[in-house]
Amino acid sequence: MRSKPIFALSAIVLSLIALQDAFAEGKVLILDYHSFLGTTSSLDWKLQDFGAQLDKMRALGYKLVPLADAMSGAIEGDDNIAITIDDGNHSVWKAAETVLLPKAVPTELFIYPAVIGHEPHFLTREQLVDLAHQGFAIGAHGYHHMPMSAIAWRHDRKTVTMEVTKPADLLQFIEGARPTLFAYPYGVAGPEARDLVRKEGYIWAFLASEKFVFVDPADPALDHWAVPRTIVYHWNKTALFRFLEKHAPPHA
Repeated sequence: MRSKPIFALSAIVLSLIALQDAFAEGKVLILDYHSFLGTTSSLDWKLQDFGAQLDKMRALGYKLVPLADAMSGAIEGDDNIAITIDDGNHSVWKAAETVLLPKAVPTELFIYPAVIGHEPHFLTREQLVDLAHQGFAIGAHGYHHMPMSAIAWRHDRKTVTMEVTKPADLLQFIEGARPTLFAYPYGVAGPEARDLVRKEGYIWAFLASEKFVFVDPADPALDHWAVPRTIVYHWNKTALFRFLEKHAPPHA
């Protein structure tokens, strides 16, 4: 008769172990790119250089993983990198065709939909739909790409609120699925904006800065609506790869 509580306790322990295994203890460095025109902008890259960076990451032993997989716990180890691209510049189309698809690089596109199909320097609706069909994940990046900082909230709550509430419906109309990931315009968000994003139903939301930070999605202290990303500039590229070399997996 005493065996029942023991078996029940064993079942609980096994369930907890299974749950822990299901949410793998993996970490990810989330990189943030913007455009691929080959200009002198610190945020812009030649396609050849962009491709070489991806190749070097893999040569160092890193796995390029989907952002959604990383955040849901479907990764293992500390050697994961997720590639994200903000805004929806028209050069993303060429980058997809010549670099990302041939190299099988899973990519999250964070889009602010006000410009899609309306501004000549951005993707068309048809291109965004096609990219989604080819496996690119689509997240929200505000609506007009307006600031969402605490200062912006104090000056114009209506605009900050629109940046949160308006993009999802339009992105769902364009590419067929409602986004669950949100990247703050300019990489900054005040507490009010973060709360709005949470209430709007986004599961994760992302900041952005020049800092190199491996994210552990299983960390109970991680704020789901303030996840760090690393912006890749020309001026921090060398430091980025020094960081990657330092933290590269032993087998690399």
